[in-house]
Amino acid sequence: MSDTYPLHPAPTVPPTPIPTPPFMVPVCDCSDPSIFRSHFPEFGDSVTYPDSQVQFFLNLGGAMCRPGRWCDLRQFGTELVCAHFLALHQLATHGGAGGGAGVPGTGMGVVQSKSVSKVSVSYDQGITSVEGAGPWNYTAYGRQYAWWWQVIGAPGFETLALGMDGMTEGIVHTWARGVMLAWGS
Repeated sequence: MSDTYPLHPAPTVPPTPIPTPPFMVPVCDCSDPSIFRSHFPEFGDSVTYPDSQVQFFLNLGGAMCRPGRWCDLRQFGTELVCAHFLALHQLATHGGAGGGAGVPGTGMGVVQSKSVSKVSVSYDQGITSVEGAGPWNYTAYGRQYAWWWQVIGAPGFETLALGMDGMTEGIVHTWARGVMLAWGS
């Protein structure tokens, strides 16, 4: 008896066409310029912030905010990314001469020093920075986005505090990310 089988040709599948440049930019399905402007009215001037530019940055934000992670807050995250990049773009193109005055979300921080003669003010932006956020710290919108991205999708934690005789002194156990930390007196 022969162990050979007749050869059957594999079914032919037509190749998928490869798109040619320019590629279509994916459109964000969670926001559009009019909704964005209602949530962030400081970007309401459609001459300064044209719809095409707003939609471009909304699309970028939509790509950066995965639905599985951001869930119901995806639109908010997308719009924070958009606001961040709109502010940076405005600062880069028009804000340099005025030090960013009038550009939403920039120049934020605690006053570090000021002068009276030939008015001068400097801000300490380090106090409002999000650690590890890099260039997201350049605008208030980027700092919010960076804070949210660190919180969203992070696992929860459980804390158990054991007091002694009604006093605040005692032992605290906290479980976070599967690690148990303990401290106490």
